[in-house]
Amino acid sequence: MCSDACLHHLYPKQLVLAMSTQYSVLVVGGAGFVGHHLAAGFLADPTFAVFVLSRSAASSKNQLKGAKYIAGDLTDRPSIKAVVEDVRPTVVVHAATPSPVTGTAKEYECVNFLGTRNLLKCAKESQHVRAFIFTSSSTLAKGAVHDNLDETCALANSDPKAPAYARVKANAEIMVLHANYPKPVEFEAEDASEGANWAGYLATASLRLPFVYGTGDHTAIPGVLNALAEGQTTTTIGDGKNLWSYCSTGNAATAHILLAFALLKPPSQIDASRRVDGEAFNINDGSPFPFWGFPKVCWKFAGYDPKPFPKVTHLPNWFVLSLATFLEWVYWMFTVGTKRPYKLGMQQVEYMCYTHTYSIGKAQKRLGYEPKLDFENDVKKAVEWCLDEGGWRAKLKGNKLVKSS
Repeated sequence: MCSDACLHHLYPKQLVLAMSTQYSVLVVGGAGFVGHHLAAGFLADPTFAVFVLSRSAASSKNQLKGAKYIAGDLTDRPSIKAVVEDVRPTVVVHAATPSPVTGTAKEYECVNFLGTRNLLKCAKESQHVRAFIFTSSSTLAKGAVHDNLDETCALANSDPKAPAYARVKANAEIMVLHANYPKPVEFEAEDASEGANWAGYLATASLRLPFVYGTGDHTAIPGVLNALAEGQTTTTIGDGKNLWSYCSTGNAATAHILLAFALLKPPSQIDASRRVDGEAFNINDGSPFPFWGFPKVCWKFAGYDPKPFPKVTHLPNWFVLSLATFLEWVYWMFTVGTKRPYKLGMQQVEYMCYTHTYSIGKAQKRLGYEPKLDFENDVKKAVEWCLDEGGWRAKLKGNKLVKSS
């Protein structure tokens, strides 16, 4: 996280002193997997008071001591406006989203686009909100193969065949970045005083995250452990060599904190070559890892580590992609578009088949982002959390493939 030493390294002394005043951050979707870790990151920095907005705020088991939880729905603009007026956040972090795997096109449109528009409008009308961070997704890039893409890549909203999640996420990010309108430098002295009015002004930026791993995961790693429970450890789609960019929850949180400070930076302190407002940034661990190697690491920490590893069956991409297309059509027809396949949806299959890697050079240069990489240890902690807290140790007990669980 961003310590005092980190701040003095990134910013001049006078700016660090200005930042010693406590700000407030509203983490929307902060009861979810990624959002919980973002809230924890901000909470660990004494610069910020942390508020969490979530539909499940009252019932969430992810509540952090020291953060205030507020129930709210992004699709209800009047209630969101009331929350923003009550909390008066300096920074809004928008991390709410339906599942990229099981969410429907309608849910994405309601939450990821219309909900983002509601939140963005409320933030811009607020006298107190100065910065808006959109927690975006690397999957918004156009095409099935993403090979070391940077932030100038074409986006999925221009491809009608792209997954709905990617298209809507791209449209939402574009909307957020177009809303960027920071206060000009001539207001800097005025804004240093207490009670400055920020209505109509807003510095916005976006962080594109790939596959995020860490403790508290109820989707990805449980899916991997389910494959182990069902004995699905020897089948691979494609040649199994496709690489992926992964991101630890710690690195995701660090990037959000760095971006928040950068967006709050006084205009006179901004170097034109390092501007961050109105910009998108790829964030990940910086070291790609084989997509099909990730489940093997997870299985190892769950107790599956055969020597030698069994012979793997490789299913051709075309076959599984055709099957996924058929399943999507069947689900759409019989559920009237309200459900999608959990295991073989088109988006999941494309993930399995193709490389998805992204350059973090821009974030390193402009945000001073340097990922901490302890991949296997972080994955081990995440798997152990699923085993102990997620109930998977009991589910795998007695499984012949698991030597110790």
